[in-house]
Amino acid sequence: MALTEREAIVLGRLSALKPTGALTVRQLCEKTGLTPRAARRALHRLTATGLALSTVHNPATWRATERGRVTVNNRRYRDYLVAQAQ
Repeated sequence: MALTEREAIVLGRLSALKPTGALTVRQLCEKTGLTPRAARRALHRLTATGLALSTVHNPATWRATERGRVTVNNRRYRDYLVAQAQ
């Protein structure tokens, strides 16, 4: 499955977190420059394909799955990985 640029940006940011780390949509928008609508759209597609998942919090937080981490480490998407995320 090919990722869109926005999906790659979001997955790269989530993959740079510790495995237990997660971000809200608002935090993702601050770190990526995407609009909330674009971030949510990317997150929902990543979730539907098993590359990300939401945690049960209010507000919801999102994190990359192991499969998502492997995908974004593919040579094709490596440019979207963030060196260090908070």
